[in-house]
Amino acid sequence: MDQSVTSETRDWVSEEQLLRVAWYYYVDQLTQDDIAKRMHISRASAGRLLERCRKAGIVTFTINSDHYPAFQLGRQLKDKYGLREALVPPTLEVDSTEQNRINERLGRGAAQYLQSHLKAGETLGMGWGDTVQQTMRAVSSDSTAKVSTVSLTGGVGAYLSTLRRVRNVATDTAADHILPTPIVASSEELAQALHEEAEVQRVLALARQADHAIVGIGGLSGAPTIAQLGYTTPEELDLGRASGAVGDLLGVYYNEAGEVVDLPIHKRRIGITLDELRAIPNVIGVAAGENKIAAIRGALNGGYLDVLVTTEDIARTLLEED
Repeated sequence: MDQSVTSETRDWVSEEQLLRVAWYYYVDQLTQDDIAKRMHISRASAGRLLERCRKAGIVTFTINSDHYPAFQLGRQLKDKYGLREALVPPTLEVDSTEQNRINERLGRGAAQYLQSHLKAGETLGMGWGDTVQQTMRAVSSDSTAKVSTVSLTGGVGAYLSTLRRVRNVATDTAADHILPTPIVASSEELAQALHEEAEVQRVLALARQADHAIVGIGGLSGAPTIAQLGYTTPEELDLGRASGAVGDLLGVYYNEAGEVVDLPIHKRRIGITLDELRAIPNVIGVAAGENKIAAIRGALNGGYLDVLVTTEDIARTLLEED
């Protein structure tokens, strides 16, 4: 028997190998020829690996999320940070250069997880940002048809643009609840007055009772989403950095230990607190990028996430750090 074939056959028993080929074929939609070249195996072997994925139940209509921990990096991240799950899609060359493509692939991964965990009658709390939009865009309409959504902060436009992509008004039976406020008010007095409005209190109460939450993680370098939306100024970002902030969740800034930093912008912000976010049973954070490593680490150290979806390079960096 050909020794290379024997060695290749032994490799098939690796669940990580099966997950990798399943992801490339079913999520990234690479051809079997592309997969064979990428994994340095024959095209026939790629086909046999895909067949094993189907027989093992790893692939049904989606990649079964119960098998995601097979990625070794995911297992190690789970152990290091006490996560329920860590999803680390296999890297494509484009991941190192195009952030929008990275976010799109991460969104597909988060969508796979959500589709396996959302149940009819549950409520999904939604943050804002590109990774959240990419996730909701990739989630099947069947998965969300009977699941209510609630915004975790103000920012009507950001949430409406996301929901328009996922709702079928003719068949969906669940409701969407959006805080009728900006993310950050123009003054502390206005923020306080808005918090006292009955509708704002109603939606915030629903947000605190969400079964799941999907959030992005903002860094302080480059052009954070909250700055792109016009809710913070360069001066406020400079103040955050000077105070030790490394990132934000839902517009709340925290340091590398995950502790909330006392900043004036928080008094103008409208949304649930990070303690309230942490109390939601299943919080999924979706983020990657070299400029977000400290922010992701801080969110993990603060215990705000139950599930992390990130790229292989970020996962390795987080694991290599002491």
